[in-house]
Amino acid sequence: MYTNMVFTLFVKFYIVVGVFQLCQTLAQQHEQIQSESCTHCCNGIPGIPGIPGTTGALGPKGDSGLPGLDGEVGTTGEKGEKGATGKPGPKGDTGPAGIGGVKGEQGTKGDTGSMGGQGVQGSKGDMGAPGQVRHQPKVAFSVAITSNINRVSADTVVIYDKVFSNIGNGYSTVSGKFTCSVSGTYVFMISALRENSNDSLFVCLMKNTERLTCAYANTGSPYGTGSNNIIIDVEQGDEIWVRLAANYALHSNENRYTTFAGYLLFSNQD
Repeated sequence: MYTNMVFTLFVKFYIVVGVFQLCQTLAQQHEQIQSESCTHCCNGIPGIPGIPGTTGALGPKGDSGLPGLDGEVGTTGEKGEKGATGKPGPKGDTGPAGIGGVKGEQGTKGDTGSMGGQGVQGSKGDMGAPGQVRHQPKVAFSVAITSNINRVSADTVVIYDKVFSNIGNGYSTVSGKFTCSVSGTYVFMISALRENSNDSLFVCLMKNTERLTCAYANTGSPYGTGSNNIIIDVEQGDEIWVRLAANYALHSNENRYTTFAGYLLFSNQD
């Protein structure tokens, strides 16, 4: 198609050149006629023009003409075969975050990790508010006997006649018993001396009618001693006392060998 267009342009070009040359020839003949007219006036009537000569030789190639008009758009060609896949392009920018998915089920608990190192010690905290002062009741007594108690025929309450202290007035020299006025935890102690005779020593610390603990000394050596102590909870109104068992005796004098003591360790009050 392109070759036909070139050939057509080439033919048109030569036609134009031929017309141009013909116009030049006619112009030359017109000038000659005018010149001959002047000569005819002087020399007579010009003769009949001669037969045109043969076509001259092809002149030199002229300058290139102006570009031709665009041709009509041709029909679309058939689709070519699929080309080979090109190399991957550069990584594009990260797109916007997508919508969050549905929360999955909780997984199984993992194994316990190893213990980490000790952290840095924190700063000292602020001082706390002052606490409430709790009033602690004071209860204590310490007593002794100052004379012998010979062998008794029945269980007997030991009445201590010497009072060293009786804070709270819980001990009675009449009954020989300590009556609890403040419920709480108490410490009680007994110590006794056996007389230098054939009598043994056997005393017990009592809570009301309950036997708590005892002290014993036999006749194996002169003036044998026995002692014991206990920490117990006592309720208000309970009686703590020492019982001398039947057929046993106690020894004491102004040296006060046989003693009984107790004190409140802490109360049960809030």
